[in-house]
Amino acid sequence: MIQVEHGPARRLRARAALAVFLLALAACGGEPGEQEHSVAPRLVILYVACTVNKAYLSPYEARVRFTPGFERFAAGARVFRRHVTECGQSGVDFATIFTGTQADKHGTYDHPSILPEHVVLGAERFAAAGFETYFWSGHPMASAQLGYGQGVPPDHVVRRERMFRRTAKPYDEAYLEKLTANDREFEALLAHLKADPGARAFVQIAFTVSHEPYDQYATVDEVLAFLQSYPEVAPGVTRAELERWVPFYGSHRHALNWDLAATRQELALGDEDVRALAAVLEAVYATSIHRLDALFGRLVDRIEKSGLAGECLLSFTVDHGELLYRENALFPWTHGPEPTPEVLDVPWILSGPGVAPGDYPGVTRSIDVLPTLAGLAGIELEPPVDGTDLAPVLRGERAAPRQLAFSHTPLWPADQIERWAEFALVHDLLPRRDPEVMSVRVRDEDRVFKLQRTRDGRFEARAFDLAGDPAETRNLFDPADPEHARMAEELTRYKQKLVEGFDPAHASGLSDEETYERLKALGYAR
Repeated sequence: MIQVEHGPARRLRARAALAVFLLALAACGGEPGEQEHSVAPRLVILYVACTVNKAYLSPYEARVRFTPGFERFAAGARVFRRHVTECGQSGVDFATIFTGTQADKHGTYDHPSILPEHVVLGAERFAAAGFETYFWSGHPMASAQLGYGQGVPPDHVVRRERMFRRTAKPYDEAYLEKLTANDREFEALLAHLKADPGARAFVQIAFTVSHEPYDQYATVDEVLAFLQSYPEVAPGVTRAELERWVPFYGSHRHALNWDLAATRQELALGDEDVRALAAVLEAVYATSIHRLDALFGRLVDRIEKSGLAGECLLSFTVDHGELLYRENALFPWTHGPEPTPEVLDVPWILSGPGVAPGDYPGVTRSIDVLPTLAGLAGIELEPPVDGTDLAPVLRGERAAPRQLAFSHTPLWPADQIERWAEFALVHDLLPRRDPEVMSVRVRDEDRVFKLQRTRDGRFEARAFDLAGDPAETRNLFDPADPEHARMAEELTRYKQKLVEGFDPAHASGLSDEETYERLKALGYAR
């Protein structure tokens, strides 16, 4: 539904942003090309938001007008066009990004789960290299309390993991400032780095302002104000429709998410009803992404004003995306059980010394983020690392490798599976906590291959061309095609690796009550 013009004014804004970026580099001395090789980053920020569909960000969809902060940042950054996450579930994906390994090594197959102490995180790697480490911990499935802050001193952890549902009361802006490093503690860190030229810092940030149920981050009044500025997002959506469909979704969202076909029949929802509901939820979701854009843009502004932009390596990515209704999807308005491009193909935008602005067209993986940041910071990582250090590619020292990006669907805790037993669709696809039931996917440039579980327990081989069929409407898999058969074998080997790496004894490490509260905080439990 997002339909936005983009013309000369838009290009001028992008050029102006690029000029600002180049001036920031020049302020530290030397030509831009020299800076990319000579300046070592003293501030490395791994900024990871949750539940962001990249089609709602202007660097990935030119028609989007409502993310000017990301547009400005991307004009002076490398934009990775084919970036793929591991799983589509926060706990797993944050573990992958923070370690540079996949589930068979970091051990997290579902969430919430305490990350094992033997797992080596990026913060530990940077601390060993002499960086001060910090964690703005704002995600209940990837928090310091769950072990995702290993390598960060307790007094450098900003804990704001409380999640709550929005009502008519104003949103807690101090909460947002705190968890996104837009607070006084981040200002103090910037001042410290400015005052001490020998100091270096690594900051990791984890939070969400766009997770389902989407209205917990955007009131009806805020959505209406957003639509006044950006009516093209959901043309014709009115207050009356918002006041009808937002509460309706709140009352029935689990049934709508986990078994839409059966729920439509039960609630007598016609095609027009579903279209209206989809338009309302798209407007609410886009309002939340607009808020994320403001938060990220504010962070970039603070770094630039500090004078540290030329020494800052800033990486924006997300744990997973989000599917917002399409007719041929099994699970609308959610992520995880189905390996869809909206969920698994996610944004990664990177700026800083050694990173020339422009597009990176090759396939990259969430396991590549940490090795690349380390490589750009001059840190050599010891095993285990599954990802590729792309720093030499970004510096122009070698050609981009052709990579395969493997992903899988997550597992659910046994008690969560029991809670959703009433919904036949999700129960058929996730009947037990066992990696044998996971679907697997691999992306090779714009081709995608899958072994996807069906409701009767079979695994169907599928192949799609995302360039011509982004909604995956035409299964092109041909078992007689040697390349297709080879990719199916690759997927079988990948899944076997995940099965062999799974430890069924590794439970969450949390009480049933705490597990339930964390799941409920993000809408996974009632």
